[in-house]
Amino acid sequence: MTSTNKNESANVVVFGATGDLSIRKLFPSLFQLFLNHSLADDLRIVAVVRAELTVETFAQRIAESCLKRTQDRSQFDAFVKKIDCVRMDIGNVETFAALRSMLSDTVRSIFYFSVSPSLYGAITAGLKQHGCINTDSRVVVEKPIGHNLETATQISNELSKSFDESQIFRIDHYLGKETVQNIMALRFGNAVLEPLWCAERIQSMQITVAEDIGVVNRGPYYDHTGALRDMVQNHLLQLLCVMAMEPPGQLNPASVRDEKLKVLRSLRAIQPSDVVTKTVRGQYVASPDRKASKNYLQEVGVDPCSQTETFVAVKAEIDNWRWAGMPVYMRTGKELPSRASEIVIQFKDVPHKLFKHTASHLLANRLVISLQPEESIKLYLNAKTPGRGMTLQPVALNLDLINSSPMRRWDAYERLILDVIQGDLTLFMRETDVLAAWNWIDPIVQGWIEHMPNPEPYEAGTWGPVAADQLLAKDGFIWHNPGRYINDMH
Repeated sequence: MTSTNKNESANVVVFGATGDLSIRKLFPSLFQLFLNHSLADDLRIVAVVRAELTVETFAQRIAESCLKRTQDRSQFDAFVKKIDCVRMDIGNVETFAALRSMLSDTVRSIFYFSVSPSLYGAITAGLKQHGCINTDSRVVVEKPIGHNLETATQISNELSKSFDESQIFRIDHYLGKETVQNIMALRFGNAVLEPLWCAERIQSMQITVAEDIGVVNRGPYYDHTGALRDMVQNHLLQLLCVMAMEPPGQLNPASVRDEKLKVLRSLRAIQPSDVVTKTVRGQYVASPDRKASKNYLQEVGVDPCSQTETFVAVKAEIDNWRWAGMPVYMRTGKELPSRASEIVIQFKDVPHKLFKHTASHLLANRLVISLQPEESIKLYLNAKTPGRGMTLQPVALNLDLINSSPMRRWDAYERLILDVIQGDLTLFMRETDVLAAWNWIDPIVQGWIEHMPNPEPYEAGTWGPVAADQLLAKDGFIWHNPGRYINDMH
């Protein structure tokens, strides 16, 4: 869906250019696209900054991140020549005049909002008032889009005053990962899996996004947001959509996003009274086994009486013909044992255990999809070990090209930024997707307020509260811990 051909000219305007996301991801990705000759020669980048800043000083700020993949300083210097800096006060609409003077009416403008969603309305109003927006303009917005259904609707309304839906690119970088693309190729490019891709053949699905650090310097943001809004509402639900969607009629943005929306609308509602049995919320505390760990309540910028969750586990169910009766377990958290994102499909066991009297310990077949720290897709089957007798053990079949292909692996932001420039909306969320996700999330939040106001503490370096294990245990399952294939069959 993404081409590496040279693109049309554009002005890429980055609001929040000195922020963490811009320095770590956006500018390094733009630099890599420049190295790949994927940007038009006359493409310009406008860095919107709050304080007076020269291009030379700005280049010093982004140099370390940009030069991690290549030490070719001459190429970096050539890339910097594409960058202009403009000082603006977003709260003062008159300062948008300086930006307008830098934009050409003959070149498409792409506005990247790498700022708090609370500023989207002010930026959009300022751009519109000074004539920066036209029918060719595009805007990119980051998650979380809103704090609940009401605020997400408000943000959508603010954006729609100046941009058509086809001009709005709601980015979720998980959807730009190579392995997520490979899931679609695996599912819809091969006939062998389709008969197995249903509740009749699959026993359960697990989605884990784990971080091995705390909130670090994001205390004020995280304390306002929490794990459910920060991760489940977007990343985890979008991964679920890719795994559970029906084959689209065509590989185009409308068809793909239509099928993903059907999954969100098929999720069984978790009513406030259900949260005690279907969700778990936790908050990390310091552990003597993990150096430098501290209580969440001791983090900088966190309310010392905060009830914000840093861990959440949810049992979800999809009410449609393909998936009815199959549980989906999702979990995410901070200060867990390792940084990892994995999707695990556990197939149902063989109907008759032919090898039960041997020394074998058969495991249910599994498809393990790893998104980070390394990307891979492995199908675990049982095979005979060499030698006398029928002793079986699980072996992994590698189903992706990441390790075998000589081609360089693209970063998610590289792919998504190029998609924006080319106008490909396939990997971006629509307004209806965002609102459907919030419609499912909001009752959980309300249920926590009414029935589970206090998150359960868990020690840093563990896999979350004990209740997370119990959530699966009552259904006869245990969590598949990322990074290793363990004996955790149903």
